[in-house]
Amino acid sequence: MQIKKLLPTLLAGLLLFSCQQQSTTTNSKAVETIAQSNHQWTGVAVSNSNRIFVNFPFWSDNTPVSVAEIVDGKAVPYPTKNWNNRNNPDGFLAVQSVFVDKQNHLWVLDTRNAQFRGVDSIGPVLYQFDLQTDKLINKYNFDNKEYTKNSYFNDVRIDNTDQTAYITDSGNGALIVLDLKSGEAKRLLDEHSATHAETDYLVVNGKMWKNSIDADGIALSPNRKHLYFTALSGHTLYRIPTSALQSKSITKKQLAASIDTVMHIPATDGMLFDDQSNLWMGGLENNSINVLQNNGKLVQIIQDSIIHWADSFSKDTAGNIFFTTSQIHLQPENRKAYDILKINPVKLNPKPLNKILIAITSHGLLGETGDSTGYYLSEVSHAYYTFIEAGFQITFTSPKGGKSPIDGMNMKDSLNKKFMNDKEAQQAIENAIPANQVNPSEYRAVYYAGGHGTMWDFPQNKALQQASRKIYEDGGLVSAVCHGPSGLVNIKLSDNNFLLKNKTVAGFTNEEENAAGLDDVVPFLLESKLKMRGAQFKKSPVFQKKVVSDHRVVTGQNPASAKGAAERIVELLTFSTTGK
Repeated sequence: MQIKKLLPTLLAGLLLFSCQQQSTTTNSKAVETIAQSNHQWTGVAVSNSNRIFVNFPFWSDNTPVSVAEIVDGKAVPYPTKNWNNRNNPDGFLAVQSVFVDKQNHLWVLDTRNAQFRGVDSIGPVLYQFDLQTDKLINKYNFDNKEYTKNSYFNDVRIDNTDQTAYITDSGNGALIVLDLKSGEAKRLLDEHSATHAETDYLVVNGKMWKNSIDADGIALSPNRKHLYFTALSGHTLYRIPTSALQSKSITKKQLAASIDTVMHIPATDGMLFDDQSNLWMGGLENNSINVLQNNGKLVQIIQDSIIHWADSFSKDTAGNIFFTTSQIHLQPENRKAYDILKINPVKLNPKPLNKILIAITSHGLLGETGDSTGYYLSEVSHAYYTFIEAGFQITFTSPKGGKSPIDGMNMKDSLNKKFMNDKEAQQAIENAIPANQVNPSEYRAVYYAGGHGTMWDFPQNKALQQASRKIYEDGGLVSAVCHGPSGLVNIKLSDNNFLLKNKTVAGFTNEEENAAGLDDVVPFLLESKLKMRGAQFKKSPVFQKKVVSDHRVVTGQNPASAKGAAERIVELLTFSTTGK
């Protein structure tokens, strides 16, 4: 991966180079430390004969080697010392990644962008080495129309059958497609949002890491039909058909239309498909490794304090997964030795990332009218069964916890009736967790159910706001229906901006509040407040359904929108392996 703004920190933190073998395992007993270095590495690649290669990015004059092989626990310059002599015009300069293909060739991607000072006159270079002879087979240079001055060619995947290389540009977002037979390359999707950063910061272990990195992680599906990619500063996993990328006649519009949004994910750096078509990814926010399984479900494979920024992934012939820890997010004084870690998947017990938090009001009085209110039943029941049927686990929370008052008790609604007679559902909602006891790390989404009661207790509840911020900044979704968006109006993110700033949202409209005769009863008009927070408000005619989704914020206008909002949440958090 690439760093644009933290070079002074990196320079201060890079230590003398050393590497040693370590056979101990962490307390998880599933992660083994294969090698360590006092110098920062990013890429790792394991050959068909289980040779291990690494690269050290040129982020400091003190970087002693670009590419090395781990031999008896030591990093030996590869293929020779002269190749790693930066004064050698034919040698490596600023290598960012290494990759071994199915034909046992080592590919070395040189950014030629030393210390992020800009790409030099040679331009990025892709090298191909034969690991049988350790000799160079091919060298691919790129025309300056395929890169910009600020480009940082980050990671590469090779399709041996179609003789194509796929590369991400994390410095100036794009995908680079190289025809290995002709040597011709093309720069694609450089104007599309999918290849660009979604945010300018991540929150790692509760601390802000401010940076904006474009297309970074990349993985080629085992059937070679799709290329998966993501921006490092972002939480969206995309894929695109390789046939579209290879096409010589496709238009920009057609290429953009061929992109699939796979799902929203915790932030990751590198990515890797294993032999069972499971996609391995990091979990940068919380020292974890996550896998998008071949059944379309996202699971957490492991979370361990030893995993400091999982950077690059590879696998050996036995199916073990290797990755580097580059500790990008830490200040130099807080860094330990950089690791190459190995995971044995057989020893792991994956944890499904399938929990959704439903927030309901604790407030039961409709202002000073003397009338009762509460959470609106259909906005809970319709969402609840949509989530359950999609395989999600539900936890209820409220500002006070325990049993909450109910409004909208329409028993002609079949899902309302089902919910009220569902012992498991009633047990869960009548024992809602107090908001200050929620562990937000357990959830991929929070859904604020509406009902007029929310207008009095949601906006002021700091615990709900903090939990929602954590869920959102970990790559999850924040959602709300009808009056539920009242819980969103005071949520601030780590950059001190309101969550709703520049987001397109829906919610109970001023016209609907007037039609209900309560515009003088509620403490504020929701539509007006959402606009005050910088949101772009979209609406349908009075009491007609409307669902809006924008940058992991899903909102619905009224009770009629609850099911649609829940369905949109499910769509964003799951991936159908059929029909896509």
